[in-house]
Amino acid sequence: MSVLLRLVAILQIAGGFYGLASTLLRLASGAAGGGAVLVLVIGLLLSTFAMIAGVLLLEGDALGARLSRIALALQIPVIATPWLSYAWHAGATVPLQVRFGRSTVVDLDWSVPSEAFRLALAGPSTAALGVNLLALGLWLVLHFNRR
Repeated sequence: MSVLLRLVAILQIAGGFYGLASTLLRLASGAAGGGAVLVLVIGLLLSTFAMIAGVLLLEGDALGARLSRIALALQIPVIATPWLSYAWHAGATVPLQVRFGRSTVVDLDWSVPSEAFRLALAGPSTAALGVNLLALGLWLVLHFNRR
């Protein structure tokens, strides 16, 4: 297995574990109500999925490569509109976003360690669309290292 594939696997395992632990802490605190609990449970499942995909990838399993590509693809889009908001990342993120308002703003940010899952049928009044460049880069590594 190449060094790049090992790096992708380790980042997924660490990110999935970080997301799993922080989501469990938020659930255990009981601070989330009703619909927020559902979003936290979905985030918990996604973090677990990313961690399992990373373990399988590290073991050299072909299923691990497929699952890792799916986990990374789910982390690429960043959408925030008045009608729908979606973003997920486990471990780290480098989002490039374009915010549309009175003026268009391009923003590049980063966060390590970090995890977040946002899903809502409503969002901010100012729309923003973007891509998680880290997830896109890791997805490309997996895509071009197919066996």
